[in-house]
Order: sequence, then C-alpha cells, then structure tokens
Amino acid sequence: MSSRTITLASLVTALLLAGGGEDSVALAQERCKIKWEAPAANAKYTEQHWLDVGDMPGHQIGMFELRRTFPNDQPNCEGLKRVEQISRGWRDYQDRNGRAWGYNVTTLDNGDKIFGEWSGTSHTVTAADGSRKSTYVGTVTWTGGTGRYLGVRGIQRDNTVFDPEKNLNESRFEAEYWFEK
Repeated sequence: MSSRTITLASLVTALLLAGGGEDSVALAQERCKIKWEAPAANAKYTEQHWLDVGDMPGHQIGMFELRRTFPNDQPNCEGLKRVEQISRGWRDYQDRNGRAWGYNVTTLDNGDKIFGEWSGTSHTVTAADGSRKSTYVGTVTWTGGTGRYLGVRGIQRDNTVFDPEKNLNESRFEAEYWFEK
C-alpha cells in the first residue's frame, strides 16, 4: 500500500475510535423522508393574471396564487400536519409549455411555517380531439421557516397535473428535509 493510503486509513481509524463515527454524523443531521398528495378538491387558484407577449400566438407570461389545504394530512417526522400551503409564482408559456417558478409558504397545525423556493417545467400534450393534458415537474428548495422550522433545509420533488382554465391542480410530492445545527 502507498503511504497516502496508509495515512488515510489511519486517519479514518482515529476518527472512529475518537467517537467521530456514523452515530455522530447522524446526530448532526438526521434526515426525514416524507411523501404526500394534494387532490384537486383541496387546491384552488385564487388569482391568475396573463399577458400576451406578442411575439407569436400562444406565448404568454403570467403570475398566480394557488392555495392548497390538507384536511387529511399525515403527521411529519415531528408529529405535525400541514394545514395550508400558498404558492405564488410566475409562468412563461408557449401554449402551456415552458418554465414556472416561485415561492411556497406552508403552515403547520401548530402555526409554524416552512418556506420554499420552487422551479420547474410544464408540458402540455394536445390530443386528436383538441383536449389538453398539462403536467408540471419541478423541485422545491426548503429555505427555512418559523418556530421549530427556523433552520429547516430540504429538497422536495413535485409532480402536478393542472389546468388553470378549469381551476385544476392535483399534485404528488416527496421530500427529504433536515435541520441545520
């Protein structure tokens, strides 16, 4: 073995013997993994504003607010449930295809809030009969919060079927989060 390999092995052994093993790493930053859904019945676009860009037909920019409620939410790793989430964002679409980005504020049943910044892409497929199916796929970076969630950080993945004209928004989420020390 090279002297570099021996030095590295010695360093790892010393750290493990000194109590710097896996347990201390886990204590420093335990991660919680959760999954949940938000059915269309519990989501509503409360504001939508669209402007035609004017460079080609169907190219629009817009901003919106979406409110979701969670009447049957499962407790998270701290035993709390989501009550409401407000998403505010922007869209740059060509026939409902393009990018979307914005911010979330999620309120838990004890009043604490979790903040997130999201971005992703929307895709719309038009069927032979003219009907359209739109999906959004994106990520949310959890940037902090209030109360217990002041130092929360995380990554959330979103998959949504939506139709803003019909006030439809149905989502599946999965997230992994932790608390910075």
